[in-house]
Amino acid sequence: MFVAGTPGPPATCPWQIAAPNRTFRGLRPMRPSGSSLLPLLLLAACPSNSQPAADASPAETPPAKPSAPETPSTPTAPSTPPTTPPDAMNEDTPETPAEAPPRAEPDVVGEVATGFNAFGVDLYRKVAAEPGDIVISPASVALALTMTHAGARGETAKEMETALHFPRAAPVVQSAVATMLGDWNAPREDVELSVANRLFGDGTVPYETPFLALTKRFFDAPLEPVDFKGAHEAARLRINGWVEDETHDRIQNLLPEGAVDSSTRLVLVNAIYFKAAWMSPFTDFLTAPAPFHAAGGDHDVPTMHVTEHFSFAEAEGVQVVQLPYVDPRFAMTVVIPTATDGLAAVEASLSAETVDGWVGALAGERLSLSMPKFRIAPGEALRLREILGELGIVKAFGDDADLTGIAPASEQLQLSEAFHKGFIEVDEKGTEAAAATAIAARAGSAAPVDEPREVKVDRPFLYLIRDTRSGLLLFMGRVTDPKTE
Repeated sequence: MFVAGTPGPPATCPWQIAAPNRTFRGLRPMRPSGSSLLPLLLLAACPSNSQPAADASPAETPPAKPSAPETPSTPTAPSTPPTTPPDAMNEDTPETPAEAPPRAEPDVVGEVATGFNAFGVDLYRKVAAEPGDIVISPASVALALTMTHAGARGETAKEMETALHFPRAAPVVQSAVATMLGDWNAPREDVELSVANRLFGDGTVPYETPFLALTKRFFDAPLEPVDFKGAHEAARLRINGWVEDETHDRIQNLLPEGAVDSSTRLVLVNAIYFKAAWMSPFTDFLTAPAPFHAAGGDHDVPTMHVTEHFSFAEAEGVQVVQLPYVDPRFAMTVVIPTATDGLAAVEASLSAETVDGWVGALAGERLSLSMPKFRIAPGEALRLREILGELGIVKAFGDDADLTGIAPASEQLQLSEAFHKGFIEVDEKGTEAAAATAIAARAGSAAPVDEPREVKVDRPFLYLIRDTRSGLLLFMGRVTDPKTE
């Protein structure tokens, strides 16, 4: 989530992983001092006498058509004169249904997913610098940033494009995102997957009508008016309540006290919830304590067992197992280091290309698989401003931020912080996660001839949940010491 508001002291950025994955962005008018925060929450600082950077003048450029790949890679929500006055931000006002966004071709969706995965791995490696179990949703963070990018201009927009590894012009990326969102939110019998976006804006800000139209059409992100200036605490509670509803109460208190104040102008939020049953469930009565080689020493943890056909590969320094869900469009990939203490080395060499190599090497094999149950539910949200700065998104958080595609230059918006929270629980029946992604293949079920290969997940390991059709990483993380509560 991103938040924007009046000038204030820089916020600290503790490296903490939180419960269900949520992304908020708030916008804060630019601060004369230059300090700013950018979480998954964008804060807007109050206007000052300083003028925002004018490194682009998209107001004179007509909006690009979403379906035109050759369009320059600048945001498609132009900084045009029409704005939305406060009294127009009423959810009860009848709306003309927006034209459905153009559907992107599968190869284009795959290119965008590959770029987002590269960003996700970059993000993971930064987060992994701190010890402990991790759950993040690369998809959630990428979607929230892409939504914010639609209102960025000039160098501010270019930095986001580079960090997110945009493979094509912004309109094409936005069409691919809309296609993925439509597919994910389609009704399913065997999998619960919902991805929701929303803008929470102060009712006094004249938001750019093209930006609101674009985020509604391509991200299905309506604007909900709130009163940050007069009742910022009530607004914070409303935003947290929306997140809790969208994540089935798995992500709570995404915005901590003090995250928004009277200077906040806009918060952009993305929430992802995923729950699915295994195609081949673990056998309940076989679950029993078994040794796990944790960094702090060996100890017994509840360990599940199943003998079945899975996709399996051995690569340099790792074993890789893919566990499909009942809907094989989604799968969990488990990466087990060959060495008991080998996770750090695996993470050090991790890249999107490495992940693609692991997945490409998978082949069906009968396995006797042992894997611990685990649950990761951090108490506090991860603050991403510092990490995103290290990944190259700098201007959006500074006084020279150009977010004039969101609101007029007089509002002097800049990102203040980005908050992200994740949650995952894995047991014999399947997976529940709040954040996002997965692929799975199951070999035939002929009568077994050879003894199954024994695979033990008994040491710190990586996990990925992917959309196997696009390849996008919905969730990823690591387990260093399995816990079930």
